[in-house]
Amino acid sequence: MPNVSVIAAILLCAPLAALAQTSTNPNPGPHSTLGTESTTATGIVTDQIKTKLESLGYTQVRDIVSMPDGVTAKAMKGDKPMTIAIDSTGKVTESQIGP
Repeated sequence: MPNVSVIAAILLCAPLAALAQTSTNPNPGPHSTLGTESTTATGIVTDQIKTKLESLGYTQVRDIVSMPDGVTAKAMKGDKPMTIAIDSTGKVTESQIGP
């Protein structure tokens, strides 16, 4: 069983970390790093979710998408392609892709 509090903390902090890193500069110059910080924060959260799913036995974790009600990802479990959903409470559910 996944550690629900860890997943819930990741899901609740992800939008805040990205929001806190957003610049309000309306006219970035040609060498601006506008958006770099939020991309980095999102990348860290994505890496944490990938690591957590791999610890639950999933491989080839990809296509991690954050949505208002949680996170979805695609991965393999054994030789079966799966869609994994993590809701806002940290509950992990899976469904097989295809037959």
